[in-house]
Amino acid sequence: MSRAERQVAHRATNTREMLLLSAGKLFQKVGYPEASIQRIAAAVNAPKGTFYNYFRSKEELASILVDRQFTAIYQSLLLAPGESAHDQLKHHFEFLAMEPPMIEIAPLQLLSIFAAEAPAIPPDIGQRIADGIHVWDRQLGELISLAHIEKGSTVAQDSAKLALLLTTCWFGASVRRKSDPSLKLVDDFLPSLLRWGVL
Repeated sequence: MSRAERQVAHRATNTREMLLLSAGKLFQKVGYPEASIQRIAAAVNAPKGTFYNYFRSKEELASILVDRQFTAIYQSLLLAPGESAHDQLKHHFEFLAMEPPMIEIAPLQLLSIFAAEAPAIPPDIGQRIADGIHVWDRQLGELISLAHIEKGSTVAQDSAKLALLLTTCWFGASVRRKSDPSLKLVDDFLPSLLRWGVL
């Protein structure tokens, strides 16, 4: 059994992980305010009280999910041994484009929904998202800079601005997709970036 298969099997039998997955899916579908503790627990056939065996509040659970989603985003930016920065950027963009059912909780989708709901979510979650985006901007900018250097380009100094533009556009597109499900996120955007030589 592969590591990924073991993780899926563990989640399927671990009540805490099942509650996290249930909440992540529900947050993506209905947003933070509408995803009640009762609905989160009911999705895994557990009584509401079971939730409190693992989490103090919905805010704590959501904070854990936010941290996990940013960890997944950061990991998708790490250069694999022998891989070029340009190839890693492509992998990162492909990772961001993944949506259910390919991935149960899509980091970009969940984080952008929370960000769009900023007035309705607890301030701590909003701050976690803001801090996470700053780290993502910085790491993405560094990878873009490496890709420019690999190509011998002289625009490496603009990498931070390009990273900021990309993360902002992705968040906006993800929010917009909630009202227009036919909108494609990165799958149409990435080839254009590559054609224009931006990356």
